Amino acid sequence: MKSVENKTTLLAKLMATVLLAASSTIIHAQASKVPAANAQATQAALDALIKAAKAEGEIRFYTAATENVGKRIVDAFNAKYGIRGTFVRINSIGLQQRFAAEAESGTYAVDALLNSGDSVTYAQNGIKRGWIDSIASANLPVITSGEFPSRFYREVCAVIQISPWSITYNTDKVKGADVPKDWPDLLNPKWKGQILLPDPRSSDAYTDHWTLLLDKYGESFFAKLREQNPRFYPSGVPALQSLAAGEGAYMVPVVLPQFTAVQEKGAPVAIFTPDTAVGNEIQITLVARAKAKNPNAGRLFANYVMSREGNKVVNDDPGSPTMYETAGLPKDYRSAKPGTSTRRPEVLKILGLQ
Repeated sequence: MKSVENKTTLLAKLMATVLLAASSTIIHAQASKVPAANAQATQAALDALIKAAKAEGEIRFYTAATENVGKRIVDAFNAKYGIRGTFVRINSIGLQQRFAAEAESGTYAVDALLNSGDSVTYAQNGIKRGWIDSIASANLPVITSGEFPSRFYREVCAVIQISPWSITYNTDKVKGADVPKDWPDLLNPKWKGQILLPDPRSSDAYTDHWTLLLDKYGESFFAKLREQNPRFYPSGVPALQSLAAGEGAYMVPVVLPQFTAVQEKGAPVAIFTPDTAVGNEIQITLVARAKAKNPNAGRLFANYVMSREGNKVVNDDPGSPTMYETAGLPKDYRSAKPGTSTRRPEVLKILGLQ
């Protein structure tokens, strides 16, 4: 009897092993087919989008990114897909106001927005009014495939460029031990009258920066900053030009593309990014499909600038990280929280502008 039982047990074990192996083979076979099927579906969706976008033939957008970035993207997108692009560069507040005014009147001049500052809140409000479609509803292949990093996906829009706010200084005036190492270095009384600031009313992205410093250092930081008698400029460009001309020692905050444009012309300037920083984040938002003149081109454009290939073009400046390679960001980099734009009156007050 024992012999029969042993044989039966052995046979059962062998059958279980065979079944387990077969089951495992089926599971692995199915698993290997899933990515291939997804890849095929993603490519098919992309091919259909390319065809529809080419039929429209162009993409138009407003951008808060610097002029060189806009041109670089347009040229690369045209080279890849044969779709011409045009853009208008406006600071974020002006961009939001212009698009809202046009939408209110039923005029839609662009297919996408490359906005900075509190783009999430702006997009949410635009969706409620029927002006904007969420990125989530666009079914972009770069999202459905899982390619785009979830860290920078905001559902209503998506981050495509991060330029950490930094300190730039005139190297003819600031040398040696005076070279900045952190934001409080600006408060040294020797620099009274030598601090140049862009007017925060020109962009919500400046609000992000100043609220970060307010939350980190408190109101005492701003009391000392006001004692420095800082000089305000309409935007970052004239402030940086004044710094390059020797009209100040420090200009804050500044982003790398702005700085690079001046430095490449031979200006005596240098840049430093403290460990704790928020950034000027450019986020892409889509105009509502029912309103945009080139909705498919707009969606292909969004897919491109969010892809690994296209995002490298967007961020093709020295020291500018892509959304796929963020090791170059400051150690304590923080994305601004949605709704920060509501703190603008608070920022204006602590800077002495109200």
